[in-house]
Amino acid sequence: MSNQKVILYDIDSKIPNLALMKLSTFHKDQGDQVILCKDISYIPADIYYASSIFYNKRSQNKIRDLKTLYKDKIDIGGSGIDLNKRLHPDVESCFPDYSLYEHKDYAIGFLTRGCDMKCSFCLVSRKEGKKRLSGCLDDFLSDDQDKVMLLDDNLLSFSEANQILLELKNKKLKVNFSQSLDIRYLDEDTYELLREIDSQNARFTKRMFYFSCNSEKTTHEFYKRKSLLEGFGKDSVGVIVLYGFDTHLSEDYRIMIMLRKLRLIPFFQEYNPIQDVPSCVPEDFFDMDLNEVIRLTFRSNGLNWEKYLRWLNRLYFKTFGKYYLPLLRIIYRYNNKDGINRFLKNQNLLSEELYR
Repeated sequence: MSNQKVILYDIDSKIPNLALMKLSTFHKDQGDQVILCKDISYIPADIYYASSIFYNKRSQNKIRDLKTLYKDKIDIGGSGIDLNKRLHPDVESCFPDYSLYEHKDYAIGFLTRGCDMKCSFCLVSRKEGKKRLSGCLDDFLSDDQDKVMLLDDNLLSFSEANQILLELKNKKLKVNFSQSLDIRYLDEDTYELLREIDSQNARFTKRMFYFSCNSEKTTHEFYKRKSLLEGFGKDSVGVIVLYGFDTHLSEDYRIMIMLRKLRLIPFFQEYNPIQDVPSCVPEDFFDMDLNEVIRLTFRSNGLNWEKYLRWLNRLYFKTFGKYYLPLLRIIYRYNNKDGINRFLKNQNLLSEELYR
């Protein structure tokens, strides 16, 4: 038996980190003591690992601090630092140690890996390669679990996706398709299978199907499938909308109009930069009347819509050197109403004019 002390640093995971849970199982099987840490501080131990999912300033600062503390004694992996690094096959094959996070709510794992789309804003094709089968439910789902969060990217693009959906249906599992589904692969057969799956939101509290719309060009795919989307049920379809990458305001607006017309629930997601691919918002982003956009309302998920408005507010100031008062009034009409005062006191003049 090894009997070593192993420290695992979770740098930025928003859910239990799958790689760290597999490392935990591997070392516990050897008799090692395993400790999970999220705060960066020096801890005497024999072995150190860290995992970073996101490539952003906060995560990079934590990686720097860990390297300062441990020099070459720490092994750091994950999409936030190295797209080519992989777990050793003996570790990859381990069943996740959910007790590391005291996590009992749902299983987490991949059935497929990779993606053939090669979208410029996404790291999956660069990191994982072509779409392929990578495992089975038994690799991460125990007999006493009936909920599973699938981390698969673009699952429906897999040639045998319907067989996977059929298995999920037959096992009567509650499923969260965490990376969303591709509307372009939704046909009648796939729709019928999906409709019989208990697809849930990330908290497993509500029936929800997630699709993605990363470009205004994709809106016609949603319009074409209007009847299928309605068949999932009222308020049961959410759409992940990427913003802050390379669109103009008018393109974002047309996506929003599609969401309103089809009565879909929006989930606006700001672009989180990946290595070597910075945000490339065009200088002429504000290419239409800003008031047309900020007057929009959605039947649900208002706080998420507010995140987009706050991003618009920051970008407007960065572009024009001043704030736009009508936008500020909308942002602060319900929440933290007094917060607008700090903008009103700003030395930069607020624009009362309609932006054309």
